[in-house]
Amino acid sequence: MILPEKMSRVQIIANKELLDDIVTKILKFQNFEPEEPEEPISNERFEEARRKLGIIQEHLNKFQIIMDLAGVTIEPKGKMKAGNWNKIADEVDNDATQEEEKYKELLEEIGKIKSELDLYKAQLNEVLPFKDITVNLSKLYNLKLFDVYLLTILSSQLDKVKFDNALVLTKRINEKTYAVIIIAPKGVLQKDKIEKEIGAKVFETPEGKAPYDVYNEVQNKINELTKILEETRAKLKEKLRACEIHVKEIYGRLLTVRDALTIISRARVSEFYVQIEGYAPTKMVKKLKDQLKGEAFITERLPRRYGDKDKPPTLISLPKSIRVIESVVELYGTPSYWEISPIIFLIFTFPILFGLMFPDFGNALVVFLFAIWFYKYGKRKGSENTEKLSLVLIYSSIVAMITGLLAREFFGPVLVGGPREVFNNNSYPVGPLYYVWPVPVSVSDSLKYLIPFGNYSILSVEIEDTMILSIFIGALALFVSSLLGVINAIDKKDPEFLFYEKLPLLILYTVPLIIFGYGFVDINDYFGKVECLLGGLLTNIFSFPPNLSTPTYALAYILILWVEIGLIYNWISKVILIKRHEGHVGLGAAIGMGFIEGGFEAGILLLSNTISFIRILVFALAHYYLLYAFSYMGLLVLYSSVPYVAAVIIAGIIIALGNLLAIALEGLIVFIQDMRLHFYEMFSKFYEGQGRKFMPAMNYVELEEEKEVIKGEVIEVKAA
Repeated sequence: MILPEKMSRVQIIANKELLDDIVTKILKFQNFEPEEPEEPISNERFEEARRKLGIIQEHLNKFQIIMDLAGVTIEPKGKMKAGNWNKIADEVDNDATQEEEKYKELLEEIGKIKSELDLYKAQLNEVLPFKDITVNLSKLYNLKLFDVYLLTILSSQLDKVKFDNALVLTKRINEKTYAVIIIAPKGVLQKDKIEKEIGAKVFETPEGKAPYDVYNEVQNKINELTKILEETRAKLKEKLRACEIHVKEIYGRLLTVRDALTIISRARVSEFYVQIEGYAPTKMVKKLKDQLKGEAFITERLPRRYGDKDKPPTLISLPKSIRVIESVVELYGTPSYWEISPIIFLIFTFPILFGLMFPDFGNALVVFLFAIWFYKYGKRKGSENTEKLSLVLIYSSIVAMITGLLAREFFGPVLVGGPREVFNNNSYPVGPLYYVWPVPVSVSDSLKYLIPFGNYSILSVEIEDTMILSIFIGALALFVSSLLGVINAIDKKDPEFLFYEKLPLLILYTVPLIIFGYGFVDINDYFGKVECLLGGLLTNIFSFPPNLSTPTYALAYILILWVEIGLIYNWISKVILIKRHEGHVGLGAAIGMGFIEGGFEAGILLLSNTISFIRILVFALAHYYLLYAFSYMGLLVLYSSVPYVAAVIIAGIIIALGNLLAIALEGLIVFIQDMRLHFYEMFSKFYEGQGRKFMPAMNYVELEEEKEVIKGEVIEVKAA
């Protein structure tokens, strides 16, 4: 899970008469990704397979369009006979063509409707800026005393809309366009002159109608066409469902033939032999050799070092239960074969950070139920990304429910802590769930530095201590990220990448870990020790000579020197890299650019990246106090002179609105900020994400042997 699976470059040489049988066994092997041979035995290819591959891919594209338009997911199923793959391709091509003919009329109708819709939507966008004008343009443009012109212009044309003796009114439509009304005395400005100088045409409507009327007419036509489109799609879906099994079989055969032809099209052929090459997991190569024993000669080698021509695909072996975390990583990019996968990192950090920033059992429960619905919606729509992100949200909301239990929060403070917590007054009663809550107050109090709320003593909690703990979590994450960057550089066997890119970062990001981990020398006075070291840092930064009166102050001065040396090292590294890879840059310019990137910018990032983790506390507090504010308003109504029944209803509405706002707004923001902490603060230290996924050729349906294949003798041939 930490490092990608070791891959081997495999070369298969066999008698060309055995090609179809070899391809069938590779498909069944399901762990071979075909590549162009590095040292081909000839320049001859199977051109027919290359041509038919394009036809099969076109059928797959059409099937995908049909499924998308119908809003259904078709999984490949069924059986097919293996044999001559060129003949099989012709058969599947014929079957797919016949199946597509069944939906041709409906697809053409949908295409026409969508084209009309696009046309009307374009018209709607044109008239949208002036839709509130109810006067016919034929009258507005023919006034006796004034000339009026309506235009839609780009922001770059704003400076051109300046005319003497004319009133110009502008209204912003979006970031790029503006609506303009020009009013001038009769005869002062001519239409042709305005259009030429501004570079935009005066807005007109059919028969000079009022923009208001045109807008409503177009909108009604769009609504009618949208309804017709949905009805046509429903017919397509119904027709597709009626022969779903047959469609699944053809779809599965198309996918299987595509992969078979991909193998053949990338192979090379000589007078007697065929050469197939590609990547396979090293641990699976023996199985491939066993399957092709007696039919082919197989050689293998491990990829060369990073930076050479080899660019192996990446295969991360993950248990099915946590494979969905991969979807978050793929938003950033696929890991390269030469780097540590951040997936193992995210399995723990992503849900935990989400839970710390969103600690409310009730709100997290709603997010959990929404994620389940969203997962089913994604499955129904055939969106794999939606399914994966939904599962990530499910895992994260489960952790948030746990932190909510520990914080004793259920839709805010009112149901557990009650008025006593909200008003911070022991004379008020506790909430109805106070005594039945499964986590006692003593446990919540012991976690107050990590989750700084959860009972009515919240106002006595030292928020500063929680800030220190939040930054410690960030310092630890940044140190581990920088360490992973060094390990990646070592694994790549790239000295330049190691000594000039990653090692300076590790040196710099060790300092925050020492500062905020210093308190562990005396765990009983953790926060006092850290605060003392922070004080020593401030003292020695602004004083000379340095204050070395205590061991803590001496450590503070050492850490200041450490950062200075680290920044100078990073500065020199950037200068060296600029001179090596941008030879046209002079030494002076390289020193200046190196200072900006390696000195100034690195120092700012060291500070900002570390402090950025305060957002863990900030969002947790923002979530709590948002619900606290609505709870306070609700209880004020409840304890007012308003009749009790009415007060309960009003208070319930206020608290419910607060929770809806917190769930919709805070839940989304926390998820985004969680991704931001990983993508920008952590991943940037060690993860490049410039790899490619391992995409093996495989059979998507069950393959049956058409006839017994005569085995050939093992070919005793060495690769060129």
